[in-house]
Amino acid sequence: MASMRHAHSRACWRPDDDTLQPKLLNVADILLVGADASLLEGITQALAAAGHHVLVASSLTEASFVVAAAPLLAVVDRALLSSVTDARSITLAPGGALVAFGDPWTPLPAPVRRLVLAELRLPLERARLSALAAHVEERARRTGRDAIAETPSDSRPAL
Repeated sequence: MASMRHAHSRACWRPDDDTLQPKLLNVADILLVGADASLLEGITQALAAAGHHVLVASSLTEASFVVAAAPLLAVVDRALLSSVTDARSITLAPGGALVAFGDPWTPLPAPVRRLVLAELRLPLERARLSALAAHVEERARRTGRDAIAETPSDSRPAL
């Protein structure tokens, strides 16, 4: 019994210095990009109800102005992705993923097709999108890609 209390006390130990605690990145969790405003509004409401932070844009150009930092998950209409020539133009946060939705017969360029984690038929697969978003967030959290570890102030060289 005494060893159980001892193990419990170790698990509750926290460092006194808060500077060692990682800070969460300030990223938009999910970016929705597409031309159908009513579809995007419905998906936004469903994702927001699940606790996700969602930003919406009608084009990839507008998306670059809407987000302050790279999103963790970008959900983009296939019609818009089919016109992308450089896959590096779609910026994602470390550990992030790209999801395509729309007409499955719209061909995607090979570099973009390699980046796509999933292809969805929205709004029918809203639950799958919500599960994917939760999985990508958890994967980023587990691998430490959702935090920036700062160097403690006492270990920085004096100027």
